[in-house]
Amino acid sequence: MNIDTMRRQRGAATLIATVILVVIASLTVLVVSKSAINEQQRSGVDARSKEVYAAANGALEYGISQLMILYNDNDLTTPAWDSGTNDGMAAAGDFAILSYDPDGDAATNDAFVQGIDSFGLSDNITYTLITAEDQHPAIIEITAPVVGANESHVTKTISMRVLREDLGGGSPFGAPPLVVEKCIPDGSALGTPDITSDQVAIATIQGDSSDGDCLNQDHFDITGGGIVGEPTNDEDTSDTSLAEALFGSEDAVDEIQETSAIEEAAGIALEDRGVIYVTETTPWGSSVGSLSKPVILFFAEESLCPAINGGTAIYGLVYYEAPDAGCDNQGTGSATVFGTVAYEGNLTSINANIELVQVDFGDGGENTGSVKTIAPLPGSWRDFTPAGI
Repeated sequence: MNIDTMRRQRGAATLIATVILVVIASLTVLVVSKSAINEQQRSGVDARSKEVYAAANGALEYGISQLMILYNDNDLTTPAWDSGTNDGMAAAGDFAILSYDPDGDAATNDAFVQGIDSFGLSDNITYTLITAEDQHPAIIEITAPVVGANESHVTKTISMRVLREDLGGGSPFGAPPLVVEKCIPDGSALGTPDITSDQVAIATIQGDSSDGDCLNQDHFDITGGGIVGEPTNDEDTSDTSLAEALFGSEDAVDEIQETSAIEEAAGIALEDRGVIYVTETTPWGSSVGSLSKPVILFFAEESLCPAINGGTAIYGLVYYEAPDAGCDNQGTGSATVFGTVAYEGNLTSINANIELVQVDFGDGGENTGSVKTIAPLPGSWRDFTPAGI
């Protein structure tokens, strides 16, 4: 029998080579598949990480805005500290818990919807006093933990420290209806603007109320028996600025700007704002503030003292920061201001359409005449807990 040994050997070699190629191909497919799966996992982790970061930052912003409201709601209550202290005198280390409830329905905690998942605050938002609450400024740490509703293993906790400070130590909500830094020269009042006051109706900081050329009551229609005078009679105020008289210091102007920016960034509605810093030159036409929640409406120098139009009602303090060259338009118009209108420098133009009404806003919150500012502490944002803190 003749056997073709060489042919059989070639067939075996071909079979072995084929098996090796199949094994290599299979291994290649497995490696590629494993790599694709790992890549999907990394992409998924990255996407979930971004989602949970976004949710945690949203929670943190909510915590900051609510702290601003808690300190400016015109009652004595501060955050509900664990110690039970609510008069602004809580000690360092005290903490309070805030439930996330943006729609105000007092129901179960709402959830952030971010990406493909929603995130709840299982441990809620925590306020921790780093300093005593009555310090100036006080430092409060806000911690916002979030957890995935459908994927509970996806969690993140972000924290930030904020400074809580009085917005000046003056009397922004206790001043006369009309306050000028210097004088109201003759001819400045067009018609007879209406002022209702039974105390000091018109006041000057640096001027002389006894000088008829500086303040002339006859140019105004004052009802209630109000007089003209200086806010303080027991000390020399000739070098005191309007900002120092009303807010306690010039630095308060920067705090007003920062507070306004925080409230705006937090999405607080205009009618609910406590501080509004205006740089636009267009006329103001929105009613703001209330008897229970007065507002500081601050027209910055670059606004050039815009008029107030539209028959608006403003409760609180309207402050005009005058440019060096003064204002062509001193901000009057058709409005009723319950509280105070204050002008830097000389008041060179005021018309009869504006009505100023003296108002007692009560205790103004935990500290008479004091508005609280909440400002983030630079460099304090953390997505981890630093050792020793």
